[in-house]
Amino acid sequence: MKMFALILTVIAATLPLDVARAQNAVNPSRQQQIEDCAKKCKELQEQRIDVLETLVNINTVLFQSARVQFDEVYEAQSLLLEAKLDVAEKESDRIALYGKMVELLKQYEQWAEARAQRAEETQVPVLKIKARRLEAEIRLEQAKAKEAKKNT
Repeated sequence: MKMFALILTVIAATLPLDVARAQNAVNPSRQQQIEDCAKKCKELQEQRIDVLETLVNINTVLFQSARVQFDEVYEAQSLLLEAKLDVAEKESDRIALYGKMVELLKQYEQWAEARAQRAEETQVPVLKIKARRLEAEIRLEQAKAKEAKKNT
């Protein structure tokens, strides 16, 4: 009888282990789930950037031919900047992105100013673009300060 009880005890103790092994074969580990989610997220972020780059390119051409307002271009540029900032891993990458945005806004500001001088546009778009450029420059300087503070 004691032998029978011992056998039952051993079987009962190993049964949950067998169930756990079977479950692990069906369900991926937490680490694998995390890795799968991270991979999927990265793929989606890359797709988002590709779509936004296309949108920016189309809106830029339309803006240069006076078919859309600057706000359309800026909105697309802002979405693209945010998408790229989301994937930027280093502060130096963020600084470079803000720097590119400032340079781009300077170009838009020149185009708008030229159109205003030719009386094709009022000063309103020029002022909007200038305000956006100043905002981007502020963010650039803040990122530089953050980087400098981190390195001290």
